Amino acid sequence: MVDPAQGTRLDCLAIGGCHRDLVGRTDAAFEPATSCPGKITETSGGVARNVAVLMANAGLTVALATRIGDDAAGRALSAALRSAGVRTELVDVDPAAATGTYIALHDRSGELAAALSDLSIYDAIRPEALPRAAIADAGLVFADANLPAATLEALSALAPRTLAVDAISRAKAPRVAAPLRAGALVFVNRTSAEALSGRPFTSAIEAAATLAAAGARRLVVTDGGRPLAVLDDGGVDELPVPAADVADVTGAGDALIAGTLLSLIGGRRLIDALSGGIAASQAALAVRGALPALPAALVAAIRNGTMQTGVPR
Repeated sequence: MVDPAQGTRLDCLAIGGCHRDLVGRTDAAFEPATSCPGKITETSGGVARNVAVLMANAGLTVALATRIGDDAAGRALSAALRSAGVRTELVDVDPAAATGTYIALHDRSGELAAALSDLSIYDAIRPEALPRAAIADAGLVFADANLPAATLEALSALAPRTLAVDAISRAKAPRVAAPLRAGALVFVNRTSAEALSGRPFTSAIEAAATLAAAGARRLVVTDGGRPLAVLDDGGVDELPVPAADVADVTGAGDALIAGTLLSLIGGRRLIDALSGGIAASQAALAVRGALPALPAALVAAIRNGTMQTGVPR
């Protein structure tokens, strides 16, 4: 990865997944162990990629550091990033590797039924490959748990005050243990919090309180349509999630992160910033596939400080 030239400060540097998503949706109820009639679409995906695109479309200066193959999928992803306004000088092209692929199956209600990821290309994003100059100069650094645990630990040391991390999944959640202890802002869902702590939880707030006792300092725990929990400044709070008609859950968590980070860059405290994140997530749930851009009215409300904010301390 080649660091950008000096004098090109980034509002946000995203590091992690950028791959193709193959998403199938059944016409009727999903039935395992058989072929289900439905429709299949191919889109650009990856948590870091999705967050970078949403923030760039909101008017921020954003770069993405990732790895792709020298293949048709990789070239299409690079072109799409540039079209979205995301800087690509930190994208490594590996001629010996295949661009990552994520396959998801959704039932007719839009809920995820099964998924498979082939993302070993990110294993080569080792600590020594991190773009240190860009990390030091970025206003905010966002990473996802597609990165190896050692790389996330190195990021925690390089950007202890500006790092936000998404745990992605139950399988990859243990990778965020070092950022969690170092004080990075960690986004995790309830089941991934269970993988981190080694015990089940009945609610997001129970998960947040347990992880706080284990040393977490800044944390957002989501739980689908149930209330989410936020840990900041030593206190744990719960925020309701409005009911929503779900067209597709794809990218809803990424939109929540982008809306939250956009608000944090604007100077809001975490619990208030989450109002922007929840609104962005609701917008993502209403569309098929990942949200291409945060709604203009939402971006304006975040920038103008007119978003209704969270609970007071």
